[in-house]
Amino acid sequence: MRDAGRRSPSVAPLLLQASVTLGLLLFFPAVTLALPTPPDQGAPTGRQRGGASRGDCADYQDLTALVPVVDGIVWSQTSSPTPDFFFYIPEALSADMPLELVVQDREDNYVFRQQFSVDAPPGILSIPVTAENAGLSPDEAYLWTFSIYCDAARPSASVSVFGTIQRVDDAVVITPDTPLTPAQQLDLAQQYAETGLWHEAMALTLSLHSTNSDDTEYLEMLEALLESAGISDIAPTVPVSEVPE
Repeated sequence: MRDAGRRSPSVAPLLLQASVTLGLLLFFPAVTLALPTPPDQGAPTGRQRGGASRGDCADYQDLTALVPVVDGIVWSQTSSPTPDFFFYIPEALSADMPLELVVQDREDNYVFRQQFSVDAPPGILSIPVTAENAGLSPDEAYLWTFSIYCDAARPSASVSVFGTIQRVDDAVVITPDTPLTPAQQLDLAQQYAETGLWHEAMALTLSLHSTNSDDTEYLEMLEALLESAGISDIAPTVPVSEVPE
């Protein structure tokens, strides 16, 4: 995972659209996680969970996009032109199993498309998006799809999840003068969550996994984020793996 603490140390207050808010008790006082309402622009509803599959793909039918479902739509916001995406992988991945992440604009043009493979245990998989073309444009919505081609006997068979991401233009990101402490990173992740910047909140929180995976505050923050997305069945203690850029 790229250094989320380096990329996103602060955020100015955002004027968001009407939002659904969930008050969750964390290690801080009660925190409000904002889930802004998706714009009414005919976006597909998406699929957060992989669903029923056959053959070898049956092991991956619980593939889950770590993205909220808002008003029945798998939808999230970011301030970055190149955000990270996060998925729960129910079974181990191997180097001979192709994966694919695709991001497309409203005209179905590819903004990002990458096939790759990775050895990873069951748990959370973090996938970075690079500026293959121009990255995500401000105030534009994009359709993303993540697929696991999991059946060697049927190369075209896959388990997939998909949804919509929108980049917001009124978030101010400032590079910190000094590295953030773990407590400061979690505090900033809380700020992002409160303003609806889902990908930044997840990236900052998960960036602490390698050094603070047993820390109570880290686990409580990750658990709160997952619960806010309606994914309360995934334990915050699961391993976190990263796909290299």
